[in-house]
Amino acid sequence: MLGAVSIGDTEVNDRTRKTVSSVQMVFQNPFDTLNPSHSIGSQIMRTLEKFGIGDTEDDRRNRMLELLDLVKLPRAFAERMPRQLSGGQKQRIGVARAFAGQPQVVVADEPVSALDVSVQAAVTELLMDIQREAKTTMLFISHDLSVVRYIADRVVVMYLGHIVEQGTTDQIFSPPYHPYTEALLSAIPIADTSVEKQHIVLDGDIPSALNPPSGCPFQTRCPRKAEVGGDLCETEMPPARKLGDGHEVKCHLSQAVFDSMTPVIVLGNKDADTSAKPAAALTSSAAPAKAKAAAPKKKPAAKKPSAAKSAPKKDASPPRMSKPSNPDDLKKIS
Repeated sequence: MLGAVSIGDTEVNDRTRKTVSSVQMVFQNPFDTLNPSHSIGSQIMRTLEKFGIGDTEDDRRNRMLELLDLVKLPRAFAERMPRQLSGGQKQRIGVARAFAGQPQVVVADEPVSALDVSVQAAVTELLMDIQREAKTTMLFISHDLSVVRYIADRVVVMYLGHIVEQGTTDQIFSPPYHPYTEALLSAIPIADTSVEKQHIVLDGDIPSALNPPSGCPFQTRCPRKAEVGGDLCETEMPPARKLGDGHEVKCHLSQAVFDSMTPVIVLGNKDADTSAKPAAALTSSAAPAKAKAAAPKKKPAAKKPSAAKSAPKKDASPPRMSKPSNPDDLKKIS
């Protein structure tokens, strides 16, 4: 629902200009979302014209330049063609078009998955800055839970079209979990060696969404299926269980199993190894502060007067070649 309008029940051709401008999308692949035959500025101005923004061509051009400023691109990009832009710059143009009509909802479908890692963080930060400034609701679709945790307030985990878990970001990233969420968290790559992480491997292939398995949609790959008695997972769709404060999980596991779950990712204590070393090892590298304070300070030895001046330092740089005074000498040098 968008206000009093049910978008799902309204045909595309019957949607008003206001409805279309209120719900916009940032697509996954920025390379196929721009018309290669038109300049960047003309494509943004075309969007503004469709949304009825600006009374004249100059008004729409000024708004287009403001949108380039919004996505942190030079205004000279208005005259460029899409082939002259990188992937990250094209995605910024996609963001500018999505926010051109001041939308109420923006659907970002894997907006950074097709970009280089060095560009992903910049585009993600850009989306967050614009979302905060425009106060727009954003539906961010991603398979990367590390990005989801950074950008989302509430998280919905889906498998084969079913919502298997939903809650706040803190609830999703801490136990109890749905088994699929548990496996997704274990797949997050973490370079910090002090972080301890469970290693969970899902066996089998992903079933077809057109021919899903009976019962629980995750039962063919669930590593905790053996903890549910009988054939409950194969025969019955699990109900949505409320775990409190808006946290829901669709699973047949008992409450005792949920209570016994441990965190998948645990931040390690970098000082633990140092504190566990024996005292002898500590004194060799870093003695306690009290011992240092108790030790008497040695007086610096008096400097003896030097009887002779030190010899002048030799120049270690290579000798320079003198400039020939006669141009004919250049021939002799060569």
